[in-house]
Amino acid sequence: MNDSLPASPSSSVLPPVTAILVARNDRTTIEAALQSIAAQSYPLGLDIIVSVGPNTDGTSQFIEYAASLNPRLSVITTTSASVVIGLNEAIAAARSSLIIRVDPRAELPVDYTRRAVEAMVRTDAAALVGRTTPVGVNAFERAVARVFTHRYGLSADPLKRANGAGPTSIPEDHVIRRRMFIEAGLFDEEIRHGQTWELNARLREAGHQVAFVPELEVTYRPPSRVVDLTRGSFAEGLWRGEFARAFPEQKELRFPLPPVLVLGTILGFVLGAGGLFGLVAGALGVAAVISWMLLALLLLPVVYVVGLVVLGIAAASRDDVRTGAWFAIALPLVHYSWGFGFLAGFFNLEGAADTVIVNLDHA
Repeated sequence: MNDSLPASPSSSVLPPVTAILVARNDRTTIEAALQSIAAQSYPLGLDIIVSVGPNTDGTSQFIEYAASLNPRLSVITTTSASVVIGLNEAIAAARSSLIIRVDPRAELPVDYTRRAVEAMVRTDAAALVGRTTPVGVNAFERAVARVFTHRYGLSADPLKRANGAGPTSIPEDHVIRRRMFIEAGLFDEEIRHGQTWELNARLREAGHQVAFVPELEVTYRPPSRVVDLTRGSFAEGLWRGEFARAFPEQKELRFPLPPVLVLGTILGFVLGAGGLFGLVAGALGVAAVISWMLLALLLLPVVYVVGLVVLGIAAASRDDVRTGAWFAIALPLVHYSWGFGFLAGFFNLEGAADTVIVNLDHA
């Protein structure tokens, strides 16, 4: 297998490309993902490898049916619920130098592969990161998409932002150079979450580049259920907290908004309620002054709730009432799930991480 790329990707020397997907309970979205791969304008077409793990929604049956219709689609069946094990198996099974990692909830534009090959030749990077745009098909998904892209949601996350084309710390590898990933040891299967950030750190230490390419853009369906949103947000916050504790010099791992909101609103409510109780109980003198000061802290959760209402109304004015209402609910769900996850990881709260993440991995 030749892992070198031509100096310029002319139509006569185009490299083969493989798309890999890791599927679990993704029956409702993976058909669109596979169709977007099959519709690529890349002259050579793409080989497709789908690593299918445990599922209960008919994903396995659909993938087997899709493979029977497409001789270039290969299926790997794994008994592990770990996404990273599925990724490693798919990368190892690929026979092309370039691999496009496709989320089963994503769809590629028709010229994505051509742009990816051109960018790989131009940058000589080990991995390319593109833009991901959430697109919902119902009120809840549209609200979640707005949370993900809102300045008071997740768009201010340092690991979600890029300052233009070039080296990036965003841990979302979309196009990878197979040889460099294998030489780096692939994803660490002992890490439940945050494996991409850790692998990218190893790639950089080996002298390779992870590059952001803004013209590589995919759309994806955001979480469709509240439980998926909260579990995913907790898991994201958890690994960020764990890694922020382990790598204190890596400032981009810290996203203060969610944990600050969690601590501020909860402490404000508890201390404010204590101050109210003191005043009701008839506190006098210094005790009364302290009670009034504590009572003032109730403004923190009150202001937060008022802010949610205002933002929900603003979202409703742009979309519709249902989307606005869900936005006002989804935003605090993300704040608190992400924030509690970060605090659990950062302070290494015994048992909390394992309990939630084990459940998440088998969901």
